Amino acid sequence: MTQVVGGDALAQMLAAEGVEVVFGIVDGTYMGFFASFEKHGIRLITPRHETSAAHMAGAYARLTGKLGVCMASNGPGVANILPGVAVENGEGNRVLLVTSCRRTPIAYPDRGGTYQYFDQTGVTRAMTKWSGAVPSFERLPELFRRAARISWSGRPGVVHLDVPETIMNGVFEAEGLDLRPPEAYRRTAAIEPSASQVTQAAELLRNAERPHIHAGSGVLHARASSALEEVATALGAPVTTSWAGRGALADNHEQLLPIWAMEPIKKARSEADVMLVLGSRLGETDWWGKPPYWGKPDEQEMIQVDIDDEILGLNKATELAVLADAGAFLSALASELRQSPLSDQRLQTNRARTASLGPKSALNSTKRCKTRGAQCTARRYRPRADAFSATTQSTCSTAAMRQCGRVSSPRSTSPTRCFRPSSWACWVQGYLRLSAGKSPSLTQESCASSAMARWAFTSKSSKPHSAMTFPSSTSCSATSSGAW
Repeated sequence: MTQVVGGDALAQMLAAEGVEVVFGIVDGTYMGFFASFEKHGIRLITPRHETSAAHMAGAYARLTGKLGVCMASNGPGVANILPGVAVENGEGNRVLLVTSCRRTPIAYPDRGGTYQYFDQTGVTRAMTKWSGAVPSFERLPELFRRAARISWSGRPGVVHLDVPETIMNGVFEAEGLDLRPPEAYRRTAAIEPSASQVTQAAELLRNAERPHIHAGSGVLHARASSALEEVATALGAPVTTSWAGRGALADNHEQLLPIWAMEPIKKARSEADVMLVLGSRLGETDWWGKPPYWGKPDEQEMIQVDIDDEILGLNKATELAVLADAGAFLSALASELRQSPLSDQRLQTNRARTASLGPKSALNSTKRCKTRGAQCTARRYRPRADAFSATTQSTCSTAAMRQCGRVSSPRSTSPTRCFRPSSWACWVQGYLRLSAGKSPSLTQESCASSAMARWAFTSKSSKPHSAMTFPSSTSCSATSSGAW
């Protein structure tokens, strides 16, 4: 009779799902699990803290379109990973959390005094799409399939499978073990839109006077950036993204209104007569699609595309609700627009409007200068009334221009924090190296951050810029600062 370790069977099921990497910290309660990774072609990447494992799995899922997997050991390990679980589920990243728990005779329910035990599935249930405990080895495949099926259905999120240490490390008879390929227990093909809906969407966009595209994280999960760019180019329309959708279109794309361009975004969304919303709930950070940040319902039609039926029309009424994968829809729409493109006049009009709204209208100019051997780029903002751009103009850009010698004297303010998109992290290619507490500082915390580049500016002196010292060589990898 062939025998198998419970954790080995679980690793085999992960490999069948295409999992290549698991993030987590090793522990004896699931030794039989991670000890089987190598033979199934799975790598283990160990962070310093369990919460980081959840974030790494979420980033992996978002970047690859695959299932991100993290693991945590019973008790303290599970408690440590909870903040990451809450964030990754809220961000809509497809993550499977595998945890170990105490042996079945003393857990679920607690026998009383069980060491480092708490109701792990009960705690995670409120912050996941699904959470379940495996009661026996025979039901391990069944409950894994349920977790995977729920993970791949609807909006991505976190699913949790809690496996007792006696199952993880135990040896069982392999006969009758019901292992199946993914296509035997869940949908593996993208949800395709109907041809009639694609035709209707194309017609609405072709006839629109002010079309607009809003991309959410669904575009990233579908890995549909190329198709999005093709559709945007075919329409000549401006493109915005949700906070979670950053990166759906390159930051330097001429049709993208990056999230910092608040006034152009508000103008573009509120004036659009047809909105194409892709993989976005239109939640709080998108103002729920409400005026004055979006158009009035009787003046703006919306085409909403999402893989989750519950999201369609959730916060804003739709003219056309399409249940489909964002990538499949964009590919079909691009094909339709190639066959029946916009008229030259309409396309040129759309492009002219987009150019009037685009990043070049938010940035007046780019100036390069050389100061004491340190190269820098100062981009000056068009003044705007909102507090965000006021902070940007008076802090980040002013400090950059000061380094270039554009400002005669430094400001004297208390520490101010300012956030910029990561692709702009190297606007200032040199940074001010300060004498502690004696002169201003501008520090780049992360040049390669996947989300936002963080800048801190502090001034505690009225010393003129000519008295400042600069590094002899520039660096785009400075990662810390006393000011931060």
